[in-house]
Amino acid sequence: MMLAEMGITIVPIEEEGSVDRYILSKRLAVERRTGSSFLHGITDKTLFASAIYLGEHFRIPVLIVEGSVSYQYTAFDPQAVSGALSSMMLLYGMSVLSTASVQETAHLIAMMARQEQMGIPQISLIPKRKAIDLADVQRRVVEMLPGCGMVAARDLLRHFGGVGQIVGASKEALRAVRGVGAKKAAQIHRVLHADYESVDTERDLEDAIEAAPELLFKQPVTLIARQHYIYTEDKERQFVDLVFLDPGADELILVELKRGKLTPQHRAQLRRYLDNAHRSGLLRPFTEKGTGVRGMLVTVDECRIEPEDADISVRTVDRNRVINVLKRVWERRRQDEGLE
Repeated sequence: MMLAEMGITIVPIEEEGSVDRYILSKRLAVERRTGSSFLHGITDKTLFASAIYLGEHFRIPVLIVEGSVSYQYTAFDPQAVSGALSSMMLLYGMSVLSTASVQETAHLIAMMARQEQMGIPQISLIPKRKAIDLADVQRRVVEMLPGCGMVAARDLLRHFGGVGQIVGASKEALRAVRGVGAKKAAQIHRVLHADYESVDTERDLEDAIEAAPELLFKQPVTLIARQHYIYTEDKERQFVDLVFLDPGADELILVELKRGKLTPQHRAQLRRYLDNAHRSGLLRPFTEKGTGVRGMLVTVDECRIEPEDADISVRTVDRNRVINVLKRVWERRRQDEGLE
């Protein structure tokens, strides 16, 4: 309930009193245990069974122990608890986190869900130090421009009076600054005035194809679902990026998107989706009436992987076309948010 109120969408695997298990993404699952249920889990071995299950099905299994672990009225040796915690990490590969309350747990899970589902801002590799004052921040901003060190940044700020004035300067005005020639002026002007054009995440690629299916298809298709989950025979939940219906061919097309180069592992992943498509409540009505199912691996990077299965195709989408679509998507969002 607390997570729902935060606007977080996660999938509960099961709930057993003070033990909750959630899927946050294809690779991340969280098990929450209170201090008492953690002790009970050691006694009845469910703690270790859960660790095995999550480790086998998710690349990032996380255990959250909520509240204090009280030994009062128990026969537990603190060493046994320490051993169980260390085995979670060393033997079962789980990340173990501790929270003080259910509210703190909810906020932690919400943060992980947002970062996993919406993306974590990439970490800058540029060394950063704490700014001394506003002028120091302004110099450091300008130092990021092409060919600008501390001296050039200071000269530009003194000449124009501030960062905003530098941003609005023409190439000719930039050339009037000592040490700024035609080439450097053109480079600075380009950085400050060029549109942002990048495919940063798989979600960007997903947004672009949803907005313009013609990036992938020549024939008319209908989008059935985004981030659709399918259960395998072992009840493992798999998420398909996009599902389209091709009415002309009477086929469902399961699309798996990757921003980088495709690998045989990606092909095997899509194979699992295809083999279990009939288990989906959304797709089953189509498959039961004879609608075919095929898969498509999609990336914006050139790759040489060849599909081994007749029902799997590989497509490389032109990055520039994707960027052009994304720019239209971003513009619509800005308009909807009243920013333009």
